[in-house]
Amino acid sequence: MKKKNHRRPLGSVVEILLMIVIISVVCFFLHLLGVSGYKTEPGSFETTLLIVNNIFSSSGIKYIINNSFVNFQTLEPLIFVILSLIAVSILEASGLLKQLFLPLNKLKPKYITMLVIFVGIISTIIGDYSYALLLPIAGILYKYTGRDSRLGILTMFIAITIGYGTGLIYNYQAYQLGDITELSVQSITSNYNYELLSNIFVLIASTIILTIVGTIVLEKFSKKYPRNEETDNLNISKKASKITLTAFIIMMIIFVYCLIPGFPHSGILLDKTEPTYIGKLFGADSPLNQGLMFLVIGILMICGFIYGTVSRNIKNSRDYSNALTKTFEGTGYVFVLLFFVSILYEVIDWTNISTIISTNIIDFIGSSSISGVLLIIITFISIVIISVFIPDSITKWNLVAPIYAPLLMRANISPAFTQMMFLSADSVGKLFSPIYVYLIITIGFMHKYEQNSNISIFHTMKKNMPVIITLSLVWLVIIIGWYLLGLPIGINSNITL
Repeated sequence: MKKKNHRRPLGSVVEILLMIVIISVVCFFLHLLGVSGYKTEPGSFETTLLIVNNIFSSSGIKYIINNSFVNFQTLEPLIFVILSLIAVSILEASGLLKQLFLPLNKLKPKYITMLVIFVGIISTIIGDYSYALLLPIAGILYKYTGRDSRLGILTMFIAITIGYGTGLIYNYQAYQLGDITELSVQSITSNYNYELLSNIFVLIASTIILTIVGTIVLEKFSKKYPRNEETDNLNISKKASKITLTAFIIMMIIFVYCLIPGFPHSGILLDKTEPTYIGKLFGADSPLNQGLMFLVIGILMICGFIYGTVSRNIKNSRDYSNALTKTFEGTGYVFVLLFFVSILYEVIDWTNISTIISTNIIDFIGSSSISGVLLIIITFISIVIISVFIPDSITKWNLVAPIYAPLLMRANISPAFTQMMFLSADSVGKLFSPIYVYLIITIGFMHKYEQNSNISIFHTMKKNMPVIITLSLVWLVIIIGWYLLGLPIGINSNITL
């Protein structure tokens, strides 16, 4: 009896190159057809006409050639990944991660899954740094708990991504989105002020619900991955852990002190030019906002050094130098993928294809006369679709808010609820997007643990689809249920006006 010939999925690099070619060809024909769209600016409500540019033109080819290396060098996730790998390397080589994770072997797998999902959801408080830092750590966690590291990385990616719509507390992104929301409803009212605690009740409830449901569906999904029994010779030391914990507590006290204004030499991480404390904390020029990644990595490197030195896993300067590169082993594929995806983003950005598709969807929804639950469902689905083409939340809300926020406000839905609905749909859409940069990075990290096979972007998404669809439906049910019940969404904040 002949064995079935299973086709191996295309490699991720080939898939990215195919996407570049397909997008370029589509843009060529759309340019010939004169396809265009109008972009509305928040606040001013001025519109700008955008046309689909032809990448095969002389100016398009020159742009790609002139900017390929520049765009790769300035790709923000590239810096995040390099810096986080340095921190994770010292944590792993020192034995500190082994000390932390090995006792979790006693837990049932479902509790480890629940822990990863919960940490992933709440980690969005530090923004995109969470991906670069926690994806490799999740792989190491699953290694020490006898599970497939690829599953750990994938679970963490799904948790962080879905977590962008929720979390137990606001973050810098919510602060930025709130400013755009205020500007976008000025045509309706000039007195609206977005409060960061406007959606806190929904955030807490959705965090709990998504953690529970995510655990159930991911545990079923995990059966596709084999158990892992990998070990190493790193020492674990109670003395080292106590000294490291003490140092960590001291550093955290200093860190918190730097966030409190009014005391001697305190508040040095705040932007003191801002009038409000939230502005001081999350403003564009805030030292906390600008240097958070550096601070987190610095603290982790110090903890790793202390633990490694006391436990004798790091005996001299040579060991320390080697320890700083341990996690880099097998991660070269991440940087290869980032180079090609930077070219993909060049093509998408220069042709305007994503923006024009999105603006046409937005204008179609904006011209509709629907209301109530149907308006919420269609708005949610449209944002999911737009997120596939434009994963970046701030860029997308700048496009969406000037149309959707006033539209839903006229339907008696508050801007705070509209922003919450946007965030939930945005997080779902990123899970469906093959061009989301952190999906590409996730594929690269997974490749470290399966270098003998082609880990494909679309094959991975296909395997994840039951999980993604389930979590998407859960988010939609939460939003519709909250709307129908008319529950408060936050402190002094309701669904309706």
